[in-house]
Amino acid sequence: MIKLIAVNGDCIYGLSETTIRTEEFGMTKMYGIMIKDKDSVACVKDISYSFGFVHELFNMIVEEELYPQHLTEVVEDYLSFTREKIIPIEIVPTRAPMPRTIRK
Repeated sequence: MIKLIAVNGDCIYGLSETTIRTEEFGMTKMYGIMIKDKDSVACVKDISYSFGFVHELFNMIVEEELYPQHLTEVVEDYLSFTREKIIPIEIVPTRAPMPRTIRK
């Protein structure tokens, strides 16, 4: 499903949302980007679980008027420079020891 649509120059840009089942997270949403011009269409469906992360990339792509033939390369480059932002992290609650009060 397309969540956002933008038009800039000769292209139409879409930010997509799909629901997938993963062993690790169960049912979860993945976000991707689509670009269409008069001659071609390009789509990278599963960029990240983070809407904010993909929305940031989407805004840069629209602003730069990226053409479909460059989408895959730009997404790969973006992911390689920001890998730490998209890896899901499991937060395990821990009990921190209470600080000791030292009395004189």
